[in-house]
Amino acid sequence: MPRKAHAPARSKPAASAKGGVETPAAETSTAERTPPSLADDGLDLYEDSEISSLRSRAHLYLSLGIPVHFRGRAGMGKTTLAQRVAQEAGRPVSMITGDHALVAADLVGREIGYDSQRVRDRYVHSVSRSEEKVRAVWADGVLTKAMLEGHTLIYDEFTRTPPETNNVLLSALEERVLYLNSPLRESAQVRAHPSFKVIFTSNPDEYSGVKAAPDALFDRMVSVDVSLCSPETEAGIVAFRTGIGQPEATGIVTLLRAIRDKLPAANPPSIRTAIMIGKIVRTLGMATSASDERFVQVCLDVLESRCPSDTNRAERDRYLDGLRKEILRTGSKPRTAKQEAAA
Repeated sequence: MPRKAHAPARSKPAASAKGGVETPAAETSTAERTPPSLADDGLDLYEDSEISSLRSRAHLYLSLGIPVHFRGRAGMGKTTLAQRVAQEAGRPVSMITGDHALVAADLVGREIGYDSQRVRDRYVHSVSRSEEKVRAVWADGVLTKAMLEGHTLIYDEFTRTPPETNNVLLSALEERVLYLNSPLRESAQVRAHPSFKVIFTSNPDEYSGVKAAPDALFDRMVSVDVSLCSPETEAGIVAFRTGIGQPEATGIVTLLRAIRDKLPAANPPSIRTAIMIGKIVRTLGMATSASDERFVQVCLDVLESRCPSDTNRAERDRYLDGLRKEILRTGSKPRTAKQEAAA
């Protein structure tokens, strides 16, 4: 069902925390869409009724102390969405990006060196006494600091981090308590500030570098699949990020959805791919049609790299032939994304 887009409004934190799940907007025609605008925080986030409802639900879960997990294909705007939701929570925001080299100490804290203090006593001029004290210095990690100070923590692409590292999150999310087994810290137990919240993002499991997170961790969060947005929303994002018209954006999204469904690829074209093509289309003033040979060639150049890398020359040629045929087929008869889905 087409949705009416609107400019995002900056919500007050208290209202966001108490807001409920939004109901879908009444059905309107595509012609009634109004182009969204940037919020005053400068985050480049497209928003229509579908994304607005997603944000409202995220605020509801976070207000109940439940972590939120935005998952989906690359380029869907998961990180920007997480940053917008975190800012609207009205608390300081901390952020960490998952990586295969992260260890538990990066999250909870570690010893960072030594501090020495020397005292020289010359109270009696004929007697000199000196004393030196050396102690190890502990620095809290991003998770520990966020819990103590009530930050909203964004853990971006957390499934790129080894599961054993992420195990320290289990007690922090369930009991809201972190146990630190280090004699260097004054208190071995960290209790979360009432305002402490966590937002996760992740890419699909088949992406390179993504590791399977423990089921016990997923049990402690609400996962929202951002990839399941409608063709109209995808086209709106492309138009918003590139400055091309809605019909041109719809044509690009329709083409890439058809290629994603019909041609196997090691790296399926994402909305980031559509944005790349859209920027080229706008710069060169091309028509998103098979009648414009430049558009066909640009699509081939951008999409050719998606061919599985382990294929032989004959299979690669077949993939490229199928790619060209799909570009010519989809581009020769301009249709809306809704018409393409119905076909």
